[in-house]
Amino acid sequence: MDMKTMSKTVEKFTLREPVTLEDLYALMTQRWTAQLPGNFKLKKGLFGKSIQFDVYMNMQPKVTVKDNVVTVRRWESSTQVNGIDFKAATQRIDALGSGGLKKAAFGGLEYFIGVCDAMRELLSDKII
Repeated sequence: MDMKTMSKTVEKFTLREPVTLEDLYALMTQRWTAQLPGNFKLKKGLFGKSIQFDVYMNMQPKVTVKDNVVTVRRWESSTQVNGIDFKAATQRIDALGSGGLKKAAFGGLEYFIGVCDAMRELLSDKII
């Protein structure tokens, strides 16, 4: 993994036609397969609507849409008790056992990149 990939915090896809977040969510629900990373849900909140993926090693990809631009952002998410994020720590220990030190160190980043790649594949017939 190169430095440019590691520092990536956002990925944008420009589509031929405008799409709504609800339409994108429906498309994802239809086409998303078990091989593609993460579970997702449509969220409506104070700052608008987004499609949010599960948190993995403090990384939570979020998808937003404006006109014909689909944006995947990398968000850091942490729930700490006494300064320790037990969920992330457990995921890192599991990754260390299954994929070694590299997966334990970069698993969250690989998850984000996997989501971006999956979105690119999902939207491949709609991207300019």
